[in-house]
Amino acid sequence: MSEQNNPGPKKGPGYLEVIGIALIAAALAVACYDRMYAQKIKVLDLQGYLRTQKALLIAGEITEDQWKASLDRLEEILNREASGSNHVIVLKEVVLKNGDEIRVE
Repeated sequence: MSEQNNPGPKKGPGYLEVIGIALIAAALAVACYDRMYAQKIKVLDLQGYLRTQKALLIAGEITEDQWKASLDRLEEILNREASGSNHVIVLKEVVLKNGDEIRVE
């Protein structure tokens, strides 16, 4: 009769379940940190872009107004790319590798 009142020790998660939960929690923490806080490096070849625009202007393929419009478009692209608080834009001459290049056309 005493066995019916006391069903026995409660069973909790085993070792494998605890390890699985810990791994999932760690993966979520790393993913959230990477998405929200880790610095992302964006690379811009500003010198090459300006050299190309200057050559087009001198050759007469674009007008001065088109040149100014392209500079305004460059500013818009940079503002859009830097919209995230964890994005850093660096000139291409400074970065050796592993930077996401910003394409300006």
